[in-house]
Amino acid sequence: MRFTPWMAAALALAPLLQACGGGSSDGGDGAVRLINAADGYSSLDLYSSDTSLSTAVAADSAGGYIALGAGTYTFKLKRNGSSTTSSSSDRTVLADTAHTLLAYSTNEALKTVFLTDNEAAPSSGTAKLRVFNGAAEAGALDVYVTAPDATLAESTATVSALGTERIGAYSEISAGTYRVRITGSGDKNDLRLDLPAVALADQQIATLVLTATPGGVLVHGLTINQKSAVTAQKNGSARVRLVAGAAANGNAAATANGVVLSAGLKSPAVGSYTLVPAGALALTVSLDGTALSTGVTTLTAGADNTLIVTGSGAGGTAVMLNDDNRPALTAANTKLRLVHGVGGLASPVTLTADYSAVATDIATNTASAPASIAASTTMRLEATTPTVTGSLYLATDVTLQAGKVYTLFMLGDAAAPVGVLRRDR
Repeated sequence: MRFTPWMAAALALAPLLQACGGGSSDGGDGAVRLINAADGYSSLDLYSSDTSLSTAVAADSAGGYIALGAGTYTFKLKRNGSSTTSSSSDRTVLADTAHTLLAYSTNEALKTVFLTDNEAAPSSGTAKLRVFNGAAEAGALDVYVTAPDATLAESTATVSALGTERIGAYSEISAGTYRVRITGSGDKNDLRLDLPAVALADQQIATLVLTATPGGVLVHGLTINQKSAVTAQKNGSARVRLVAGAAANGNAAATANGVVLSAGLKSPAVGSYTLVPAGALALTVSLDGTALSTGVTTLTAGADNTLIVTGSGAGGTAVMLNDDNRPALTAANTKLRLVHGVGGLASPVTLTADYSAVATDIATNTASAPASIAASTTMRLEATTPTVTGSLYLATDVTLQAGKVYTLFMLGDAAAPVGVLRRDR
């Protein structure tokens, strides 16, 4: 039998589970470790009530196992060195059993799931893999585990419609190297994560954790090996779309890191999101053939961005905006924001929904923060500016669906502004 890393960890853990008393009379101690998969929490401390168990567990890493007697504990998580509790949960530790407290962040909160690290080894020559969807923002997801050269169109989902904050059953798979792709549920064209070479060793037992990203649509990954190490599987992409808001129906074109966003988008128009390699950014933008510069040098992995082109000719402007496409925290609400892209209009723009302010005094070539408002099928939307009498944009009986995200783009020039309402997801 081949000796694998997870076996070494299990053997090292065995004395720990039998050590230092305090357990049930029916068996020895259990053990708990913390894994930090929480975006925005660079380092976490683990407590049992007010007793420190593990400190400074860095993001995308695992703390050591801590022996605990069998029983129920109140586990608390705090930012490293802080006295404030960020998450608290009651968990039951079993005798003679290792456990993992997995910390993840979703819906603007730090959450945990308690995993029992006692899955039986698979048959020789195979591995076991399961998936946990810890990204409520991303919605239900499909998982494809395929040969590296397999096309997604001809592949069958290994896991279908995995709900948010749900963990799938283990699948037993021949040991080898696979391409793992995550898509939106039921849509192979909606690629959320692409891992081109995931190695599954003989008798490995692994959990792929999917976590939220800044844009809210793509996901990151983290592989947990039972009783062993963790490996970050960060998304290598961001999503970018081109918005043409130039005067006189100007044509905008852009290429980002070798990916053509559009060879010529006629204003006013809002393009679709395109996957672009994240990291250092090589960006070319033009308006009616005149090159423009944004000054942006990087794309954040997992982010959504809008590249908006406004103005005219050599006086044109290209700006990269960050998009927050996470659904509203309240299920019955929708999210709405305003982008002011009216060239030559120096005065700010304000957006109201049913006469309540959604975005106030938004400057040229900037976006408001998304507002969470009640969904409606009869919404009245109005955009105004102090220097123009009447409305820049007015629409009634507008449908804004619950759980969706919208942007009102104000485009064109000051003499002829145009409003384009777009559902972002």
